[in-house]
Amino acid sequence: MFILVDPVSTGRTLAEAFREEGAECLHLYDASLRAAYDADDSPRTMVHENLAKTLEVLGALPVTAVIAASEYGVLLADELAAALGLPHHRPELAAARRDKELMVRALERAGVPSARTAPVRTEDELDRVLSDWDSYPVMIKPRNSAGSDGCVISRDRHTALRAFRDIVDRRNLMGEVNEDVLVQEFLAGTQYIVNTVSLEGRHLVSDVYAERIDHVDGAPVLRHIISRPLLEPAEAGLVDYVLECLDALGIREGAAHTEVMLTPSGPRLVEVNSRVMGPSLAPDAYHAAFGYSHQHLVAERFLRPDEFARRLELPYAATRSMAKIFLRPHRSGVLRSVDGARVLRRMPGFHSIDRLPVVGEAVKDRYLTTGAGGIAYLVHEDEELLLSSLGFIHSLEDTGGFYRFDEQD
Repeated sequence: MFILVDPVSTGRTLAEAFREEGAECLHLYDASLRAAYDADDSPRTMVHENLAKTLEVLGALPVTAVIAASEYGVLLADELAAALGLPHHRPELAAARRDKELMVRALERAGVPSARTAPVRTEDELDRVLSDWDSYPVMIKPRNSAGSDGCVISRDRHTALRAFRDIVDRRNLMGEVNEDVLVQEFLAGTQYIVNTVSLEGRHLVSDVYAERIDHVDGAPVLRHIISRPLLEPAEAGLVDYVLECLDALGIREGAAHTEVMLTPSGPRLVEVNSRVMGPSLAPDAYHAAFGYSHQHLVAERFLRPDEFARRLELPYAATRSMAKIFLRPHRSGVLRSVDGARVLRRMPGFHSIDRLPVVGEAVKDRYLTTGAGGIAYLVHEDEELLLSSLGFIHSLEDTGGFYRFDEQD
């Protein structure tokens, strides 16, 4: 039996991958995710309320593995797996796999280059850090969150102070209160995603993407990612750097989703997430490009480890490119129609659309990378063709031709 901890967001597709294989799973939800628990129609579900009780229940079951099925579940999954003597990451680094400052400190101890980072709790502390650094821009961000929530690029003290005030003591996307705020050097360059699946400390690189990130009103906005079927030398070095980060953070089993910037000084970590990629893993587009999806590789690692181990001997390569567009409304308001969908579906390389917003409902936050505006997938052998399609769709988004809103808003 496999315990999937907090299978929300793309954790639902991870659960589906196990279900396709006929695996017996128990979906374990933290008590704070009661609504997700109530909506789950799986045959075996459970609410976690305290560690001793959960361990007592799981200890009586034939549990093979405990797996984090979303960002919410990474700490609990680690703790349960270690307590039950099942495959797990290094326990002493659990906090560093969740806390962005501790993550940087773990890299420093391992001798892995990292971005300059400082926590601040008060405006006076912020002033001292900004004076000591005397360098802009800086990134102001929550210590713990997701989906670019609260991240602000500040080019002077005034915008940094405003960002600090907007973040500190507020509840973030993970439902936690930001008790302090991180100041981090701004990393200029191209941002990449490297997804991996690990087996006993050996890491399989499953998919690598370059990201297009625009800066809108001081906030980083992810527009699309496009896979790298063949890696340039600098990209191969970036992947090697990511594997060093995984080792420095004690990641040994299962999925990781790493964001990293390729700067003029070399790769620098943005963050490692010890779970499958979010916010959409509609599997067919990934299978069309790579022959697998991130979640299906995780299922293979735990269900058929010998088969998975053979992949570790193969070089990274893909026959097709895949682009994933984080569709962005040009403004907030009540959605009247999705005019761009019929255009998108005729574009060269179009594969599918996932999670389009509902006509008649309000579309509010167009900055978060949570897929609230919908996600489109393109797959093709010709990368240049995909880039041309991406440019056209982004132009349609930015000029208001993709989404149409009620005039009174």
